[in-house]
Amino acid sequence: MSSLPTLVRSESLAQQGYSTIRRAIRDGKIARGQIFSESALAESLGVSRTPVREALLNLYRDGVVEIIPKRGYRLVELDPDAIAEIRLLRVALEQIVVGRLCETATPADIRALRAILKGKGRSQEDMYSIDEAFHVCMAELAGLRQIRRELLSVRGKMYLIASGTSVASLRNDKVVSEHAELVDALERHDCKTARRVVTEHVERSIDAFVAARAQVTERAPLQRLA
Repeated sequence: MSSLPTLVRSESLAQQGYSTIRRAIRDGKIARGQIFSESALAESLGVSRTPVREALLNLYRDGVVEIIPKRGYRLVELDPDAIAEIRLLRVALEQIVVGRLCETATPADIRALRAILKGKGRSQEDMYSIDEAFHVCMAELAGLRQIRRELLSVRGKMYLIASGTSVASLRNDKVVSEHAELVDALERHDCKTARRVVTEHVERSIDAFVAARAQVTERAPLQRLA
């Protein structure tokens, strides 16, 4: 397991741990098939085991990690049926969010979304973080707290699909334009266009994740023989 950034105490340590471990999975710092323990993660994060245990239990509820009795935790392996279900669920949740926002979005809401798209407070290279902030913010602005939580859960499983691959760099420019098109539709209260754009956006992202995963899988046997 690669070293992880030490947590600070400006917010809930369990919440920080949850976010940090999700990023580690996304970036490939926790490898598929690797069994890891609360104590190892706690030491890497510079905290006690209690917040790490809470973070891992939340990831378990998300369906991102599985518990290996008496050994620790391991990332969940997704089969094609699971990935297809993730696609359906993510599209359905985003459709609900943009449907609500089409009715309720204010000029201030639109400004908030455009600020995220400019990468406010984030590196433009980190499109994963900008994309997540954008979609989570839409749910928050729509007043859909339960759906916000479900979106985080589904996105965590999406990170499992292509953990550690270069999919982000391949999608950066397209994600930027798709986000902008979606905000434009929300600003016009054009629900039909917003629903179409968000559906295509999610499906293209998942297709890219699956393609990146396939490339890594194809290269793996060659790397083992080298």
